[in-house]
Amino acid sequence: MTMPHVHNPAEAGELNTSPPAEERRPTARLRPPSWRLELLITLLGLLGLGLFLAFYDRAFPSAALDLALSRAEIAQRAQAYLESQGHELDGYEFVLTFGGDSWASYYLQRTLGIAETNRLIREARLPIWYWRARWFRPLQKEEFRAYPAPDGELTGLSHILLEDAPGASLSQEQARALATDYLSQDRGWALEEWEEVSASSQDRPGGRTDHTFEWKRSDWDVGESELRLAVRVQGDRIGYYNYWLKVPEKFQRDFVEQRHVASFISGVSLMLSVATLGVTLLIGLWKAKWQVSPSLSTAARLALAVGAVALLAGVNELGLAKAGYSTTADYTLFWVSQGTSILVWTLFNVVLVSVLWYVGQWLSKRVWPRQDRILSRRGDRWRRLARSSWRGLMLGFMMGGYVVLFYLAATQLLGGWKPMGPEYSNAYATPLPFLSALESGLLPATWEELTFRLALISAVLWLTRSFTRLPEPACRFLALLIPGALWGFGHLSYVRDPLYMRGVELTLAAVLLEGLFFLRFDLTTTIVAHFVYNAGLGALPLLRSGEPYFVASGAVVVAAMLAPVIPGLAREVRRRLRGEPGPAPPRIRSVSVRDVASLQALPVEGVEWDILVHDPAAAVLCLQAGEEVVGVAAGRVADGTRGQASVVYVAPTWRRRYWGSELVAELRTRLEKKGARTIEVQVNADDKAGTGFWTDQGWDVAKMTFQWPPSPPVRPSWRDAVRRVRKWVGI
Repeated sequence: MTMPHVHNPAEAGELNTSPPAEERRPTARLRPPSWRLELLITLLGLLGLGLFLAFYDRAFPSAALDLALSRAEIAQRAQAYLESQGHELDGYEFVLTFGGDSWASYYLQRTLGIAETNRLIREARLPIWYWRARWFRPLQKEEFRAYPAPDGELTGLSHILLEDAPGASLSQEQARALATDYLSQDRGWALEEWEEVSASSQDRPGGRTDHTFEWKRSDWDVGESELRLAVRVQGDRIGYYNYWLKVPEKFQRDFVEQRHVASFISGVSLMLSVATLGVTLLIGLWKAKWQVSPSLSTAARLALAVGAVALLAGVNELGLAKAGYSTTADYTLFWVSQGTSILVWTLFNVVLVSVLWYVGQWLSKRVWPRQDRILSRRGDRWRRLARSSWRGLMLGFMMGGYVVLFYLAATQLLGGWKPMGPEYSNAYATPLPFLSALESGLLPATWEELTFRLALISAVLWLTRSFTRLPEPACRFLALLIPGALWGFGHLSYVRDPLYMRGVELTLAAVLLEGLFFLRFDLTTTIVAHFVYNAGLGALPLLRSGEPYFVASGAVVVAAMLAPVIPGLAREVRRRLRGEPGPAPPRIRSVSVRDVASLQALPVEGVEWDILVHDPAAAVLCLQAGEEVVGVAAGRVADGTRGQASVVYVAPTWRRRYWGSELVAELRTRLEKKGARTIEVQVNADDKAGTGFWTDQGWDVAKMTFQWPPSPPVRPSWRDAVRRVRKWVGI
């Protein structure tokens, strides 16, 4: 990149140095980690993995479920039962999902504790977890639903009819006899243990009378809950059956109130995050005179990868969408809407990741103008990716160990509570179960790390360094704490008691693990760690299921965790087997008389190198790679205290690796040693790349120069227009 004196400029800016925030205070440069540090990270990661596997079941107990029956067996049993009741299901659409009664689960766990709840679920066969089977026809109200327990026993039945559907009109006594006969003979309940609590009747427009009866278990004594049975007789047939745990209304109200508070805090955290980013971005753009680097191409690979995973996961889960179909909607339009939603979701992820990458990169350059905080561009990129990914893998394992220890301490020592849940999920019902784990791992990892690590840590660090007199350790601590707390307390939608438990858990993790690793290494490390932890939680039930297909799906997730390491590792092994030396990094040094010929060979015009090298007021530096000079920076001090940078150039093959920034920083240091108190550089206003480069270094625009007469306007050809657009987007 050449930044010459501008001759007859239509508009030129002289940029006066204001040292970047990074260099006004003592900060550590991004140093290659020693092998001892790498070994320590690996050992801590393996320790974290061991703790996670050893204590996971104690920290996150699962519901006592026996899923011995497959989905196909459950579907077959449910259909056979409905057909035994005289219902014809041919021509109906079918969908099977898995779920449960969250209210009952939460109440039992808060009242009895997790261990006793699991025992009671097993022994009393409580209706906490069940399958949902649905048969329907598009645009037809009549449908059938069955709710088999994991062992196949029916816990619920629903036959939805039109209100004016014909049927018998039995008396309430006749209907009660039919209902009790169904409960005792078909469902096997001993009704002497049950007390009838309500009975109601309703005449329907078609002449049918529906009767509903409820009973509660007489000997049930768990808090204020009630174990209930309900039967509805539609005409002279059983149309509804339910076996459930009735939770006290006060518990539900208190629980909902607590969740509203948690949702409010979460919303405030997210709004403060957006506000902090917005304010910092506006201040930064104002100080940079609204100059931005216009390239979006560097974000394309990650954005497209995230979009591809979102698209594939959406298509993979498409079959389950039938569970939410409303029979009043056109069936074709329903599927068009589902497909459109998947495409919109995919596009949203691509745009969001691109914008967050762009904003985060721009803000990070305000603090680290000589580093790429996403992944270092120095040296072999595959090797850098492999090292960062390995650290991320180990950090993800550390996160797993930390989380299980946190919840063991919070629940068993401090009286906190985290609800248990079944290991089974609807992902098991999809053709490719591993896609759900990949989606839940990759999407939050990219969104949240780009926002709360790259963008917000950079924003807080730049604000505190630029507008406060706080010492450097305090600035760094606030840069970890503020985004970490916003991240942690933005996750309070997870059910915990006390409600702030999840916020404390993630804030500590953000400050002590994710944030520190980001400051010491790069964002790739924390993205991989976040992905490894989230995807690992999704893969663990698959790996432990015992079903070969599910185990293979879990193995695919594990392979995805290791994938970023493989190319760089393979290249390194191949290099070592061939005995090839590692690549030597370029170095910056002072220019001597022997370098004049090399400098003259560079495509830099208008510079008398032989004169400049001998000028005592000048500083000339070169970037040397092996025996070749691949970059140069030059400037001189005039009038005793006024310095001027005249040339900064890096060969195309070495650009975008921040060597130009290194040359500028070293040149500025040399000129200041020669007495310069201010340093200027002239940039043509049409040179957007040059203007963006200097503003990225933290230099301020000092003055604008205008020329008369202006250059005559030239209408660009369509090829010029296309070329400008491609240059703007960086492709």
